[in-house]
Amino acid sequence: MLALIFLIIFPFALYKAWKNVQMAKASVSWPTTTGKITASQTAKVMFRRQPRITYSYSVNGAPFTAQRISFAGGYRPKDVDPILARYPVGSEVTVAHDPQHPTEAALETGANKQVTAQLRILLICFVLVVAVNILSYYVKGLNKKSGPPIRTYGLVELIKGRTMASQCARDPAYFFGVAEADGRCV
Repeated sequence: MLALIFLIIFPFALYKAWKNVQMAKASVSWPTTTGKITASQTAKVMFRRQPRITYSYSVNGAPFTAQRISFAGGYRPKDVDPILARYPVGSEVTVAHDPQHPTEAALETGANKQVTAQLRILLICFVLVVAVNILSYYVKGLNKKSGPPIRTYGLVELIKGRTMASQCARDPAYFFGVAEADGRCV
């Protein structure tokens, strides 16, 4: 059941991660403008400490505010403090923005290992889920008897009884019901 849920959600997560990588690659050619850091702090995101940088910039005279540092899904704990040190409050920064949608902006452009990590992890999880399902299907197939179940309707007991009868045919006490409880002939 868990695999089914994963397989339903997986395409959407994969699409989102793939679009993020594509946007990161496209951001290299985005126009840039000058911006100013308005907040530089840490925030807890999914039990992890992450940098939260807020900056303001203007495009064609229209003011905008954004928080995207890069297109990475998250940062390692050892990277948080250096990022905060790179972007102190009040400093001027270069902001790259999407020419079609100026609200989409980033301080660091391009697709690096951290940007593609989300896509790689999703693909690895997908391969593992598919492999485990194929393996469990194969193991279940090995445990099943070949062929459909056979209904005996008591024939097995009848056959066992005949076998005992043929073994005890020489003993007249067997035919009169004077056999021992463990099934041996008297």
